[in-house]
Amino acid sequence: MNQSADYPRFRWLILISAVLGYITLQVTNLAVAPVLPQIAKSLNMNLGTASNLVMTPFLFSGCIILVLAGGAVCDRFGVLTAILMGLACATIPAALMPWIGHSATAVLWARIVEGFAAGFLFPAMGPIIGLWFPVHQKGLAGGLMSASIAVGSAAGVMGGPAVFAAVSNWQAMSAWLSIVGWVSLVFTGILAIMPRPKLPVQMAPPDGASDSTIFKRALFSWFTVTGIIVTFVTAWNLHCLFSLTPTFLAADKPVGAGYGSMTAGQLMLGVTLFAGVVGPIVSGLLLDRVFHGNAKPAFLVGFALLCVFVYALKVPAVTGNKAVLEVALILAGFGINFVFPTVYYFIARSYAPQIVGKMSGLWAGIGTFGGVLGLYIAGVTVKSQNSYQTTFSLQVLVAVIGFLLTFVLIKLRKAEQAVLTGQ
Repeated sequence: MNQSADYPRFRWLILISAVLGYITLQVTNLAVAPVLPQIAKSLNMNLGTASNLVMTPFLFSGCIILVLAGGAVCDRFGVLTAILMGLACATIPAALMPWIGHSATAVLWARIVEGFAAGFLFPAMGPIIGLWFPVHQKGLAGGLMSASIAVGSAAGVMGGPAVFAAVSNWQAMSAWLSIVGWVSLVFTGILAIMPRPKLPVQMAPPDGASDSTIFKRALFSWFTVTGIIVTFVTAWNLHCLFSLTPTFLAADKPVGAGYGSMTAGQLMLGVTLFAGVVGPIVSGLLLDRVFHGNAKPAFLVGFALLCVFVYALKVPAVTGNKAVLEVALILAGFGINFVFPTVYYFIARSYAPQIVGKMSGLWAGIGTFGGVLGLYIAGVTVKSQNSYQTTFSLQVLVAVIGFLLTFVLIKLRKAEQAVLTGQ
């Protein structure tokens, strides 16, 4: 029997909508990063203040919505509503920037609202995997959505400066780039008003248990606590790898690798584009066709790659050889891009369907603070020691913790399955 026949083809349209959402999110998030000096100049502030104004609120507001509202919206009103809300949050403030972008206060609030987009979009990943795709396609669906994040990141970092060069001010740049969001909004809006096909997964609570009862029981399980910790250490490695490694590569010796900003950017392309796009898709295909839905090997392979190849960045023989360094960076990138989509895949396969959105938001929302803490500690240690060695050691340590906790997580899932699924 072909299980795919039980699932409507409409699922591929929903997947396209989600992919467009993640691309829009990352373009909105990162297009401003390369032009921060121009933003600081236009708002009459220093670069550090501009960074805190533009980048930090985006991250924190997304975390808050992830924990408090995004998953609940997804479970209550469906993934398309969550995607629409996320796209609206990302697109409308960006489009209004030529009119509001001359006030620091207005920019702050605009970036807060744009950050809400992450809080609505990321919880949708779990339900899309869990509800809309058959078992043998769940990994691929998660991999494609994760790959779109890398595509959006690259589009933002490269597209932002290109559009800025054409229009000569960052406010107009923001408005022009919002076209991506408007196209995505129209596409998703059309899907939202189309007749919704019936899913084979039944959303009715089993044995009369309410959704809130199932959620509360699952919330206080050891599985959920352990899963959040695994997501925490994953976010630590994710943010440090993508945010701190370029600085290390560019910094002069002996603090960094001494390659300069131009070569550092070229080296990171292998991480952001090749590993970022190919890694999640390979991970998804392995989950579907080789591991047969078993997330344990994907977690272990991902964390093992991080342990080995982040540690390699501490070795002068690696960092001193450009070709070897590129390979180490790509394999570290494959590591994080194995783990990240597997987290959402595992959530979708572990909880009752009607709470997958809330649990996706909870794991991701609290877990993201691992990235915040990792970046903060890294900043402190680099400043005090004038070296990245401790930063890399801590990344390896948290990857080891993730590797070991994977065994605990798998055992807890089996032990607490009845609580997690509401049976």
